[in-house]
Amino acid sequence: MNEKLQYASMLEIPVSTCNVSVKPAKKRLFSKKKKVNHEQVKEQLVKKVNQLESDGELAVQLNDKEQNAELVMENQVNLDSEQQLNLTIEEDKDENSLEEQTAQVFSVKQKKNRGKFKISVIGVQFAIISVLLATIFLTNALFTDSGINVFLRSVFGTEKTQITDSRIYADFSPVIKVDDGATLSLDENGVMTFSGKGSVYSPCDGVVTALNKGEDGKFTLEITHNENFKSVLSGIEYAYAGINDTVYHNVPVGYVNSQVTMCFTGGNGAVISNYQIIDDTVVWAV
Repeated sequence: MNEKLQYASMLEIPVSTCNVSVKPAKKRLFSKKKKVNHEQVKEQLVKKVNQLESDGELAVQLNDKEQNAELVMENQVNLDSEQQLNLTIEEDKDENSLEEQTAQVFSVKQKKNRGKFKISVIGVQFAIISVLLATIFLTNALFTDSGINVFLRSVFGTEKTQITDSRIYADFSPVIKVDDGATLSLDENGVMTFSGKGSVYSPCDGVVTALNKGEDGKFTLEITHNENFKSVLSGIEYAYAGINDTVYHNVPVGYVNSQVTMCFTGGNGAVISNYQIIDDTVVWAV
């Protein structure tokens, strides 16, 4: 141990010491670190302290030297830390700049690739739509009964389904209705005669397809039940229905003062005679 230091301890001169702690820098890949030799710094300080010339000025010089040593150590540590920090910042900048350049290049390439992909997809879709539209127009123009036309008519209801009533006269059950006081007779030719005053009814529901007025001022009314069955009433003084009006079996179609006749006709226009009237209901002959 140095004699001057022993003498200072005998005189009980206060001696201040310090500990220097350095926080290790964060390790990074490919980073160069400058190592600080703390032992060498301590040796340099001790040599400077031991080189003091005067013993009387030892206490003051020791304090000054210790303070100077602390300052030197702090400056040295700060310098080393600043150098290390500068190196770390430069390395970070280099790494960040490299990462930014890589990201920019990648984003530019990705944008270019995406743009090409979008354009190609849009072009293909436009071409497919154009071909489909052209096919639809050509098909509709050339073939009226094509699958597309039939599908569109079925979806949008452009084609209405017509139900045809193909029944024959024997499939109907006419009911003959007369007012009280009127009489009914049937001849062998299938012609019914109503005598008396009162309303006249249609034997079945139907549509008025003909209304003619004779020279005597009386009307002849033709009621169509379907294409194969019709009723014809003649001698009506007042007709309650016009052409294309719908009539019903329980609603009067005219009025008669004295006498009216009625007969049934088939699809060929011939008068039907093979039937009987039982309890005001027409019974067809088998």
